Amino acid sequence: MTVRILSATDVRSIFTPRLALESQREAFTRLGAGEAVQPPRLLVPGPDESVSFCYSSRIAPDAPAVSKFGSVNPANAARGLGAVHSVITVLDADTGAPRAIINGDSVTGLRTSAATTLAMQQVAPDAENVLVVGTGAQARAHLDAFDVTHPDAEFWIFGRDTAAAEEIALHHGARAAHDLPQAVRRADIVVLCTSSLTPVIEDAWVTDGTTVASVGSFAPDRVELPPSLLSRSTVVVDYRPSALTDSGPLVEAIASGLVAADRITDLGSLLTGASSVTHAAADTVTYLSVGVGAQDAAAARFILAAAEEQNVGTQAALD
Repeated sequence: MTVRILSATDVRSIFTPRLALESQREAFTRLGAGEAVQPPRLLVPGPDESVSFCYSSRIAPDAPAVSKFGSVNPANAARGLGAVHSVITVLDADTGAPRAIINGDSVTGLRTSAATTLAMQQVAPDAENVLVVGTGAQARAHLDAFDVTHPDAEFWIFGRDTAAAEEIALHHGARAAHDLPQAVRRADIVVLCTSSLTPVIEDAWVTDGTTVASVGSFAPDRVELPPSLLSRSTVVVDYRPSALTDSGPLVEAIASGLVAADRITDLGSLLTGASSVTHAAADTVTYLSVGVGAQDAAAARFILAAAEEQNVGTQAALD
């Protein structure tokens, strides 16, 4: 039994932000059309605010089964390590035998940021000022992704680690923001790339007409934006079934009566035309991303096609 092993370097050499965007358009269009096989995500809480996760999916009923297993460990910052680690396994569509093992961290950054910018194309296509909050891998990936979908926008980044924010700004064509309330107030799009248990921005900072995207509220205990913001927002989520149970701000807002579940639109329905978001220029939009396995399944399809065509990666025998 031989599998193709793809490192982070291999993935980045073939899976560009533009290709990632194409893969996520397929993922969410298939979800919206009801074609993808998408079981619930598995979360396993751990020590020091860590959580392990497992995403599994098929992009279509006859497509390969794909599973990503990994963890988010905020305490890794003190260890000099990244917070997120994962591996993606792809099974052969016919035999079920392992076909590929892919570095999951590189895929996650590219597919998550591509999904965010895909959503922003639907709700804020003309944004001129984009602020990214956070200095981790997701922040970097989002700046690269926005360069594809909003190339004429001005990019800003804010982080509690000022030196890290300055370094990221230097390498990604952005500017470092030093006053977060002011930066939020002037932004057309605010993207939160943290895994905070409590809000990192305040409702009062968000001016009318702003779109706020939350990438780090991926579990019920992660609430990086104030739930009160949702009460005055048009709410869009990546995938409705998982967002209703796993997106911290949304879970809180529904439980407290701030938001009605029937007010929520997801990305797949926007892409298929099943629903639409019509809002005035002064309306606030909030996008909540939890992440779903179909994203990894679609990404893996694009990555393996390119890897096999270009003979990228290492072949290894497992038997």
